[in-house]
Amino acid sequence: MPVLRKLIAGSTAFLVAQSVAMDPAIARDDEAQLWILPTVKIPLNSNMAAIAEGGIHYSESADGLAQIFARGSVQVNVTDNMSFALGYGHFQNYKAHRRSGTEERPFQQLNWCMGEAAGGEWSSRSRLEERLFSGSSRVEVRFRERIGFRGQPIGNSSIRPDVSGEILFNLNRTASGQSAGINSVRGKAGLSAPIADHLDISLAYMALYVPRTGEDRMLHVALTGMSYHF
Repeated sequence: MPVLRKLIAGSTAFLVAQSVAMDPAIARDDEAQLWILPTVKIPLNSNMAAIAEGGIHYSESADGLAQIFARGSVQVNVTDNMSFALGYGHFQNYKAHRRSGTEERPFQQLNWCMGEAAGGEWSSRSRLEERLFSGSSRVEVRFRERIGFRGQPIGNSSIRPDVSGEILFNLNRTASGQSAGINSVRGKAGLSAPIADHLDISLAYMALYVPRTGEDRMLHVALTGMSYHF
């Protein structure tokens, strides 16, 4: 995977250089969060499936509940190792136990099973999102690229390691004032395992870096997921 390594190394070098160039007096806001993420996948026929996702986010800055979302999509197999999906998400944001706004988010997504290397399975997810926030007439467009690795079962168990990295780009200026360019960078490491027929659970840690004008943010997220597939 020489091309993949170069892409990851180049992105990392860019972020490091950007951080070094920043004023050292600028503070970084660190925050702990908890995300709960259930998913259900329902096959519609041999080449098509419906996917329903939900999410509950808790954060320190929101003093508890920060976000609830529901997202649905239809995924179509294009080839044996590639699929395309169209979907829509509704997000409700909260702060200090009160709803602070909503977001509507249609998206288009391409999934690619890249094959096996280094003792595991590699995958890619490319997603384009159109974000519409309450109180704003702007349509914010964001592109996301995620590379994932799923290792072989550990020992004689059914537990498998999952690692991924994702870069999110703003394609236009946001209503909150963030310029076009890198929106955030995510790195995740965790474990997943089946606990019943068709039911898997996962536990992971995710570091989420958000560059900002004046003060960057670093989120430390505990992820717990449950996935059911018919």
